[in-house]
Amino acid sequence: MSKADDKPAAGIKDHATRRIHQLAEENRQLRQYVAEVMERLRENEALFGRLFDLESKVLASSDPEDLCFALLRGLRSNFELDMVRFWFSRASFIGGRQMDGVSERDLVWLEKGEIERMGLHQKHVWLMQLSDDKGFDWLEGRDHHLASIALLVLGDLKRPFGVLGLGSVDAERFQPGKSADFLQHLAQVVGLSLENAVSRERLARLAITDSLTGSHNRRFLQPHSHQPLSKWFGQGVDVCCLYIDVDDFKSLNDRLGNEAGDDVLSKLASTISGIARAQDPLIRMGGDEFALLLPGCPLDKAQAIAGKMLEHCHAIQTHDQRISVSAGLAFAAAADDKRVRELIGDADQAMYVAKALGGGRFEQADPSE
Repeated sequence: MSKADDKPAAGIKDHATRRIHQLAEENRQLRQYVAEVMERLRENEALFGRLFDLESKVLASSDPEDLCFALLRGLRSNFELDMVRFWFSRASFIGGRQMDGVSERDLVWLEKGEIERMGLHQKHVWLMQLSDDKGFDWLEGRDHHLASIALLVLGDLKRPFGVLGLGSVDAERFQPGKSADFLQHLAQVVGLSLENAVSRERLARLAITDSLTGSHNRRFLQPHSHQPLSKWFGQGVDVCCLYIDVDDFKSLNDRLGNEAGDDVLSKLASTISGIARAQDPLIRMGGDEFALLLPGCPLDKAQAIAGKMLEHCHAIQTHDQRISVSAGLAFAAAADDKRVRELIGDADQAMYVAKALGGGRFEQADPSE
């Protein structure tokens, strides 16, 4: 073969070698790309696994405050966040909800329209990088270490009720332009869960609330009735009970009508509640009878409360007519640990003694009986 014939063969061989090297490089790049995709898939799988775990804890929460605790703990621990904070609007459905157990560090109340004034109602997720020149008005001095934040707007954008803030010291964590699908899903889950929790709590409260007086009803008492007092109020707690009944209520109803009777019951419940402590359960037992439980109240103080209650109740008027009430007082020492229904029954019997003695007074149950 001539030298001229050798050149094409060498060229072909050289081209084939280059092509093999090119295919090898393409194959290496493809393997690297597949490895990166698989790694992202594994990361996403782990991410959604943590999200599903958080969702299950959120759904198991008993009330809005418990739900907020679950979210605060779960987001911080499972997603390595340097800040998790709620901003709730006072003017929204959640604004009237007491959340004293959530610290001011984790929950900030907003005035009406603040979310809209910040322009956050335009979309559900906002990603922001922070610097000395660029901040966010709702952040405080304690947040100076944050380098990026995500703001998740909760509820319908036409009527947002809050914002969930997630902060990181990593400036790339919530860099604008990054995919926000995961965060948008989280915003929807949190928003709907809080709305459902408040609705469930409201329905549960209505079920155990007397519609006329606003006090508890017998349904509220049912789960506790057969339990020892210590099961409800804790070990080592003395408990007193006042049982109150309007004197000649049927006669008043017959003479003045049901509207006057309802007015008396509403004023009576309001008067008793105003004298009792916020944590003392007031229960409408039926008709014109109420039971007031006084956990951790010494007997002498309960006697003073009974006297003050009678004084205030006897000042109640309807249709220019004053009312009269009778009450029974019973005491259960912590060592006795009576059942709830026994203590209420003792106070009820003492109330009948007060009525038998002419009414308009209170009598104390005899512990020896």
